[in-house]
Parts: sequence; structure tokens; C-alpha cells
Amino acid sequence: MSFVGRLRPYLSRDVCVLFFLGIASGLPILLVFGTLSVWLREAGVERATIGFLSWAALSYGFKFIWAPLLDSLPIPWLTHKLGRRRSWMLLSQGLVVGALILMATTDPSLSQTQFLTMAIGAVLLAFASATQDIVIDAYRIDIAPNEYQALLAGTAVAGYRVGMLFAGAGALELSSVFGSADEYSAGGWQLAYGVMALIMVSAMVLTLSIREPKQFDQFYESKRPYGHLLIVLHFLLMAVVFVVIFKLFPIVVPYTDSTGVGAGLIVFAYEALRLLLALIGAIVMGRCLTRLGLVNHADFQRIYIDPFADFFSHYGRLALWLILVICFYRVADIVMGVMAKVFYTDMGYSKEAIGRISFGFGLIVSLAGGILGGVMALRWGVLRMLLVGAILAAASNLVFVLLASLPEPSLTALTAAIIADNLAGGLATAVGVAFLSSLVNRRFGATQYAAFTSITLLLPKLMGGYAGQIVDAIDYPAFFMLTAAMGIPVVILILKIWRPYQQLQASLALKSEQQ
Repeated sequence: MSFVGRLRPYLSRDVCVLFFLGIASGLPILLVFGTLSVWLREAGVERATIGFLSWAALSYGFKFIWAPLLDSLPIPWLTHKLGRRRSWMLLSQGLVVGALILMATTDPSLSQTQFLTMAIGAVLLAFASATQDIVIDAYRIDIAPNEYQALLAGTAVAGYRVGMLFAGAGALELSSVFGSADEYSAGGWQLAYGVMALIMVSAMVLTLSIREPKQFDQFYESKRPYGHLLIVLHFLLMAVVFVVIFKLFPIVVPYTDSTGVGAGLIVFAYEALRLLLALIGAIVMGRCLTRLGLVNHADFQRIYIDPFADFFSHYGRLALWLILVICFYRVADIVMGVMAKVFYTDMGYSKEAIGRISFGFGLIVSLAGGILGGVMALRWGVLRMLLVGAILAAASNLVFVLLASLPEPSLTALTAAIIADNLAGGLATAVGVAFLSSLVNRRFGATQYAAFTSITLLLPKLMGGYAGQIVDAIDYPAFFMLTAAMGIPVVILILKIWRPYQQLQASLALKSEQQ
């Protein structure tokens, strides 16, 4: 193959589209998290209130709950014109724009009413953004075969980081340019959020110009009057039960361990129990509403049960091992990452150095790692690079052991550590996304992928919440060694699934060629 021929996959239209969709996906999240917190604090809002408002971002963690609707229900008129993926993508992006405009017309410092309007906008923004993430992931899975998913994933991850850069450093800079760097200026913040809304409008234009993927399944067509609305009402009632059980279940763990490590494991089990009970409660409510006739049994089965039953029937005994790989894959780098910035500060590095090297240079290296992971997976295969990513993500934590042992701060050593960490993390993230994509049945792409990503973050996020306790108990060098050791189980699990996974993927490829 010629040099131009080898470059063609990396320069394709789909790669460019996924980069810009990645920007659209990464832009809203910081406008709910960090950037909004800075605005509210400058406006004089109490820290406790800002903390409560951060709950709006729970939408990102529980997006798998309404993902089945995006696989199953059409949007009146819009789906007929644009297709399944583009119609939901355009609607979610329109809601993001609407939420940003709503927030850009408020000043939370003026009154309680203005703050409540801001809060409503933040909740709507988080929900719309999480919905857009679901659809963009499903679109990426639909437009290309498995061997190209790593390349598209690396490109999308790179775009996502750029979008976060726009919404983080970009929005903060704009608020200073349009307002004041020294004192609160509502106008500066409002214009900054308005600019973010304009960027999202350009994403809507992109959505109108891209191709719709092949349809792998037909939407549910209701023969009952207002059938689609009844399904939405059915979902909303299930969601209410889920939220009520999850929020009201006692959140205080009855036992803690003085070492901090045992406490983290107990809290993880306890939080997992809360999530499980909330899911069971939602399913029971769904079944009860089905028996009452709100939705018939076949529709409930098709929308909510079939996507998950399909995974277990498709992979059989391998399914449990795959779920374990998904659970453990990101543990080593996420748990370490929780304490990374705290570690830099405790070691005596200045805020300026941390900002320039970690947030600035580190972002560039992370982008390079994501693209490199996609390119290497296309060349050597997803599973082989999944193993490499797991090893590198864990091994890069050992560099911080050396950094912690230095007698005094060294910018050279800090830069080397951040290069190793971000390069490994970017590569592992891109390859992990490609691996999850390879497990998805395109009939249920939005539902299954949303569930996989939630599982991926569940264990690392819960364990990461107690990283500080672990550091207090064993100090930084031992903590970094412990996080590196956390990568060993996933390496063993990948080796365990290696042969059956490859055999299954080869079988699927053969069936696809025959069809």
C-alpha cells in the first residue's frame, strides 16, 4: 500500500467529524462544574449552595437510565427528516444552546429568583449535555467497523479535551476580557456563556451536514393513541423512583476503619448497594406500571430489558469476565489522578508551575496520547493495545514514587512525570473507548455503551473518593505504589479474555462478510 493509502484512514471525513463532535461533547461539562462554580463564587453565592448545585452533574453518571429511549423512540417529524442519531443529536444540542442562553441572561448576585433560574439552566445543561454524549458515542459506533473505533475514539477524546479547554480556560479568559479581572462583572460572565452558546450553534450546523449511519433496527411504533408519550411518562415515573431510593437510602456508613483503606472498601460496597437497590426499585416500578396497562409488556421488554439481555446472551460465560475488565480498567490512573494535584502542592510546586505544566503542557500530551492510542490500535489491534494501555497506565504511577523521593522540587522531574502520566492515560482512554465500542450491539448502541461507561467509572470514582484517607494512612510513595498495583488485576483479566474474545470477534467478522 502506498504512503497516501496508509494515511487515508487518518484523514477521512469521519475522523474530522468526530474531532469536532468531541469538542461539542467536552464543552458543556465544565460549564456545569468548575467554570460555573467560579462564576457563582464571584457573585457571592455561599460555598455550601455551590456544592449542592454540583448535583446537577449527576446526569453524567446516570445517563444510562434514559439511554434506552434514544435507541427506541423517534422524535416527531425530526427523526423522519434526519434519522435516528442525527435527530436526537440536534435536539440535545438545541437544548444545550437553550440552557446556555438561559444562564447567560441571569445574574445570580441580584436575587434568589435569578439564582433559581441559573440553577434550572444548569440542570437542563447537564441533562442535555449527557444526552448529547449518549448520541455522539452511539453515532461513532454506528459509522465505522470495530477496527476503526480506536482511531475514531482517539480523535473524539482529543476533541473532548479541546472542548474542555474552551469551557475552562477559554471561558475564564473571556469573562475577564468582557468584564473585569479584579472584581465581579455579571456582563463578562454572561458574554462568555453567550460565546459558548455560539460554539454549540456551530455544532448544530455540523450535525445537519453529516451523514446518518445505517439503521440497524427500526424504532418502536406505537399503535396506541399517544403511545410514545405514555412511554416517556413510564420512564419519568421509573426515574423518580430511582432518584428517591438513591437519595433517601441512608448514606452514612455504619462502620469505618481507622486506617482509611478498609473504610474505602466498605463505602464502595455500600454505595454499590444503594445503586443496585435504586435500579431494582425502578425496574419494579416499571413492571407495576406495565401490569397497570400504562405500557404493554412487550414494549417494556424491548426498550429496557432486551439491550442488557442481548449482551449476556451474546457473550455467554465471557460476559462476566468482560464486565470485570470494564470495572477495573481505569482504577489505577483515576484513583492516582484524584490526588495528583494535591501531591504537586504538598511537594512545594507553585500554582503557576502546576498550571503551565499539568493543565497546559499535560493537556497537549494527553491529546497526543489519545491519537497515538487510536493509530496504534488500528495498526496492531484493540485487544493488544488494551493490554499495553493497562500496563502503561499502572506503570506510569511508579514515576511519581521517584518524584516523591526527591529532596526538593524539580520542574524537570515534574514535567517528565506529567508526560508519562498523560501520555499513558490518553492512550489507555482512547483504547478503552474502542474496546467498549467493540462490545456493543449496534441495535442497542446508545443503551449498552452508556451502561458500559457508567460501569467503567463506578469503581474508580468510589475508590478515588477515599484516596485522601489512604495517603494520610500510608503517605505518597506507598500510595503511588498501591495504585500501580491496582493495575495488576486488569492485566490478568485481559489475558483471561484474550483468546475467547478474539475467537468471538473473528466469528462476528466472518458473519458480517457473509451477509
